Amino acid sequence: MGLPALMILAVGQFIGTAVGSLLSMTTSSQLRWIVFIGAVLGVSLGVLLIPGYGLIGAAIETSVAVASKNLLCVYQVNQLLGFNTLAIWRKI
Repeated sequence: MGLPALMILAVGQFIGTAVGSLLSMTTSSQLRWIVFIGAVLGVSLGVLLIPGYGLIGAAIETSVAVASKNLLCVYQVNQLLGFNTLAIWRKI
């Protein structure tokens, strides 16, 4: 029962690790809104998924909230600084 939940959480954390936290060093106002959006998404998904799916629903909710927050940070860094932190394969 716990292994699938752990695998789902690992995917969400991998996305978070791949993205990094560059936005937290740039502007706090955009980061505040991104964290707020991630929190609202997490609570909303938790209310929808946990009663029906239990532990797996909680793992999906957490992974989606963490991954979306970090991907929104990637988008914002791309808009503010002009580079994509996920494009590590490109030559500088």
